[in-house]
Amino acid sequence: MYSESLTEFHGQPVVDYRSSDDWQGSQITYRLRLDYDDDMSIGDLLESLAGEPGHEQLTGLIIGAWAGSCEGEGSAQTVEDLTEAAHHFPALQHLFLGEMTVEECEISWIVQTDVSPVLNALPQLESLRIRGGSELSFSLVRHNNLKELAIETGGLGRSVLREIFSCEFPQLERLELLLGDASYGFDGGVEDLQPLLAGRLFPKLTWLGLMNSEIANDIAAVVVNSPIVERLKVLDLSMGNLDDEGARSLMGLSAFPNLETLNISHHYVSESTLDDLAKAIPCKLIADDRQEPDDDWRPILHAE
Repeated sequence: MYSESLTEFHGQPVVDYRSSDDWQGSQITYRLRLDYDDDMSIGDLLESLAGEPGHEQLTGLIIGAWAGSCEGEGSAQTVEDLTEAAHHFPALQHLFLGEMTVEECEISWIVQTDVSPVLNALPQLESLRIRGGSELSFSLVRHNNLKELAIETGGLGRSVLREIFSCEFPQLERLELLLGDASYGFDGGVEDLQPLLAGRLFPKLTWLGLMNSEIANDIAAVVVNSPIVERLKVLDLSMGNLDDEGARSLMGLSAFPNLETLNISHHYVSESTLDDLAKAIPCKLIADDRQEPDDDWRPILHAE
């Protein structure tokens, strides 16, 4: 999943931008990234991009590796640069912060910061994707237009979950949380998901991903009894370590005709239990990438 950079982002082709030689018009999503030996900053690239004709019409932007990211330098300066440059991009709707391949930086090594200043500076933003959970935080923020939020991590701290659940995103329709495992920063449990599962947050949410999790069985056991499922169209528990125990719990989703898709890809469910699950639930089941456990070890897809 993280071996290659994106070639498309929200329906637009992605082009690396280093200078005006790379400008191909405003119907492109530009990726700003630095090599480890560059003597410039993301701020310099943003300043150059803001000088291009039609830059104010850009709707997508990807921020890749920043200065020192592969040596553990956090995104604080990059977030500050983005915040200061935001007024140049009044049409920006889709932002990806931290898109780095495994060759550039392992997901658990990406150091983030408080990203709420970006949300405050871009009130028109509709989707925000963040890769890397180390030092990630959300100061209290209300954003009236955000429809999609995705946090990709090898380990997401419970403090970040609390902060996300304290924010107000009244238009949020899709939430992806790659929870990870304890060796790389996940320190929570299903109890930390209860504010979300209770159904009182994010009233328009219909797509929920609790993914890449080492507690996939625990999540399956509680989610089937959670009020939020009554309005979900998609439940994504992929990339985790779900096995027969979790799959049997998910048979309880038979009571929710509103659900259209259940995704458990990258799982440890036996073929027979998988057949039983497919027969029990009324929705589409996606169960690709079946894994064989190594004794009792059932690794998630992305940790380090």
